[in-house]
Amino acid sequence: MPESIIAGIPVHFPFEPYEVQRAYMEKVIICLRDGTNGVLESPTGTGKTLSLLCSSLAWLRTRQSEVEKDKQKIKMEPNSTAASVLSNEIMAAMGKSNNWGVPKVIYASRTHSQLNQAMRELKRSAYANMRSVVLGSRDQLCIHTDVMREQGNSNKVNMCKLKVHSKTCSFQLRVESKKDHPDFRGPTIMDIEDLVKVGQRLKMCPYYASKELVKDADITFMPYNYLLDPKARKANKIELNNTIVILDEAHNIEKICEESASVQIRSSDVAMAMEDLTHIMKIFTSGETLDAGSDEPKDFTLDDLTLLKEMLIDLEKAVDEIVVENKTDGQTYPASFIYELLAKGNFTYGNCATIVGLLDKLVQYLMVASQHSMLRKGGSFMLLSDLLNIVFANKEDIMGKVHVSFKVHVEIEESKQTKQTASSKANNSGWLGKGNNTSTTTKTAKVINFWCFNPGFGMEQLLNTNVRSVILTSGTLAPLKPLIAELAIPVAHYLENPHIVDQSQVYVKIIGTGPDREQLISNYKNRDNPKYIRSLGQTILNVSRIVPDGLLVFFPSYPMMNACVDSWQASGLWADISSRKPIFLEPRGKDQFTSTMEEFYQAIRDSKGACFMAVCRGKVSEGLDFADRNGRAVIITGLPFPPLKDPKVILKRRYLESNRTKENQLLSGQEWYSLEATRAVNQAIGRVIRHRNDYGAILLCDSRFQDASQVQQLSKWVRGHLGARPQSTPFGPIVRELRQFFKHAEATMVKPDERAEEPLLQSVFKQETSPDSKPHFETASKIINNKSRIALNMATKVEQVYSVEKWTPEEYAKAAGGGAQGAKSTPMDFISRLNTNATSIDFNSDNTGLVKIHKRERSSPTTSDSLASQPNIKKRYKLVNAADIKSEPFASTSQSQSQSNLTNPPSESQSSDLHESRTDFLRQVRGAINTDQFRKFGSALLAYKTGGYESFDSLMLILLDLLGTPELRHLLHMMRRYLKNEHKEEFDVRIASL
Repeated sequence: MPESIIAGIPVHFPFEPYEVQRAYMEKVIICLRDGTNGVLESPTGTGKTLSLLCSSLAWLRTRQSEVEKDKQKIKMEPNSTAASVLSNEIMAAMGKSNNWGVPKVIYASRTHSQLNQAMRELKRSAYANMRSVVLGSRDQLCIHTDVMREQGNSNKVNMCKLKVHSKTCSFQLRVESKKDHPDFRGPTIMDIEDLVKVGQRLKMCPYYASKELVKDADITFMPYNYLLDPKARKANKIELNNTIVILDEAHNIEKICEESASVQIRSSDVAMAMEDLTHIMKIFTSGETLDAGSDEPKDFTLDDLTLLKEMLIDLEKAVDEIVVENKTDGQTYPASFIYELLAKGNFTYGNCATIVGLLDKLVQYLMVASQHSMLRKGGSFMLLSDLLNIVFANKEDIMGKVHVSFKVHVEIEESKQTKQTASSKANNSGWLGKGNNTSTTTKTAKVINFWCFNPGFGMEQLLNTNVRSVILTSGTLAPLKPLIAELAIPVAHYLENPHIVDQSQVYVKIIGTGPDREQLISNYKNRDNPKYIRSLGQTILNVSRIVPDGLLVFFPSYPMMNACVDSWQASGLWADISSRKPIFLEPRGKDQFTSTMEEFYQAIRDSKGACFMAVCRGKVSEGLDFADRNGRAVIITGLPFPPLKDPKVILKRRYLESNRTKENQLLSGQEWYSLEATRAVNQAIGRVIRHRNDYGAILLCDSRFQDASQVQQLSKWVRGHLGARPQSTPFGPIVRELRQFFKHAEATMVKPDERAEEPLLQSVFKQETSPDSKPHFETASKIINNKSRIALNMATKVEQVYSVEKWTPEEYAKAAGGGAQGAKSTPMDFISRLNTNATSIDFNSDNTGLVKIHKRERSSPTTSDSLASQPNIKKRYKLVNAADIKSEPFASTSQSQSQSNLTNPPSESQSSDLHESRTDFLRQVRGAINTDQFRKFGSALLAYKTGGYESFDSLMLILLDLLGTPELRHLLHMMRRYLKNEHKEEFDVRIASL
């Protein structure tokens, strides 16, 4: 891969980096070199993840080599002054970590799907040989059937802990003996899928085994909560001292820091815990033993249970005594209130650890007992444990900061009947709705919320672990100053990158009025206006007629989306839009979401086009990729402000107003409220432009986007398209400009590569091309010289000679070794034969005139592949009779050769040549290079046979060195057929660059 020197560090990048990528990598390297923190924004589609990985690992590799050289100097001259100085420096560095002072990299992101995308990028980079591991949850990594049968992540966690504690999980017990197995230690990159496969093969627990890889890993991938939660860090053996922490997709980091330090407990949770405790005590006092449940762990006594029940009774009494004057909005208390409340139940710093340990034991007991009785599984004990862990995680010496950063909010808890009534009222949710609808009930049950409003509180705890550098990065961080102020993190380097695409590739407009000139504004006063909803639907309908392929529509909230859908279905607008593009709605369930996305992508592949309606801050707006045809335009129907009367929103605004000073540069409450909406819009906009050659339209269908305050909070690259004074454009000119934009883009932009799904069997189609169709290798001739082109032709001819183009069932019996009197072939033989390079199966050897069945070839590029890449050739397909296909003329030489092979079965000598071709090839290579070179070549081949991408990279370097000369390049091209399928595409790219 090309090498670029950036900030004095050699960085191997898959191609010559663009200017924005170079600027981004330079900032990353400077932060790592100087041990400082950085906040870097680079729009989605600029290669942010790849740039981040390549630059950080390039610096790390350079640092590793420097330390290795220093160690060698000490060994060679142990008594010299220089060696003594180096030794002291290394020992001082080792004081920071146990890795000779070489830092490790932790790459954290919000979801596992984002981590998997990052690991795929790493596998394709020049740093695929650096050791990495991903830390996942039991839900993703566990292979024990009893654990996976449990519903809910918390139940799975506790069932796993129970089996490990009782030593009944055979998978976990094998970790110690199998953790050094070559299949586990061999691959340098282990993602979730790899860990599960290896775990299943070795009968070893992937979840616990992955922790064994952390110590030796150069880079560890993990979700945010593993990094920010001290308890999770300890459980996963994560050491942060002298570590580089990269927080990708950091636009949510403030909210995540706040939520990780917040907790909620209900009166009903305390009552349920007392009820579960009473059941256990009855079992103890009565001396009952549950069927087949006598072996459950009982690491507690009846006295322990009695004491805990007394504490819970006191706690319940204290909660009942809380005064809530405002029954609708609840009552707010200072942070000290939660400690006073728990103290009334005798829950203190001194006994917190003991009580949490007892609660965990009770959960494990109930996990077993619930399998043999109607007992619950201890969910109430888990909630109490979480409450104590989070509240008492704040040490007594920082209580001053706790009182400033936290608030306790008490609300009336809803009964089930109240919830059912509230759910029937649409006005109870949305912009003016509250996060928790409350109303007075006969029982004064309450909800106790312990909320953190200072994200810098959690970030400070992270910085106190002596990390080397923290890098916050995302496509939508702007504006940067408020983010840095809230996190209270010292930042030495900032970056706001422009987008990588040209102005002509993006069309951005504010649509303030619909086709009927009705104002488009989705505020609280207007959102239920039938005229507005109808006009918005007409706008989407007209846009859907112009936008090709995928259209994304984002609503401010689920209630708003549902209201529009109901209205459009009643008026017929829904049917009109559906007739242009099938409509898909974002579901809330995980399983439904996956199937809906698959259907949407399939509709795009089927060239129907599709419209996906989703919600800002939902799954679709946050992490999904709608590159190329999947997303050609995005419509933002409104500004997704948080619920105005949500108690948490009100208290957050109050916190900012009361703690804002000129020195800390915190936002005002109103500025934060507005920024929350715009950041969600920026995330939704980022779904469309995903790479350098992508193009699309961004339509802001709310007149409030004209306000200067809203425009300034949009991403920098979007502001550039709106101009200095953005104004709403009448709908008529937008339709004309939008049509011209897509017409120009389709004519000038590079067509995206299609990932065609190949069916196993396919009817024979005749391809008709224009008479002036170009030869098969004309494209290749533009990038290689004449000698190379000749060699390429020769190599392909050789490959075609040895490939089996057609066979009959009778001939298969001979090829399988049965001979004329051989045994009948089995179905498995038939399927395995289909996996060869056969392109047709002639079931019509009796000349009945039936249609032949073909299987698409999976080897080297054919004429049809080459022709498919030429935009000027129009294809027409028609089903033809097998008897006619023999006489059908073909346009190119390779096609006629293929047709000849289709009608004439290969001889037995050709079949034997197929088996001997590898030997012949090795013989040719042996004759072309010397003995030492051939030994080197053979060693690389053996390593490649059992290795992964790293061995392929090593093999390519040797091939290019030995066979890269013009006179031997035909052997290099012949090597392609012996490569693994997943490496052939990259082989072609590297050869084409010669």
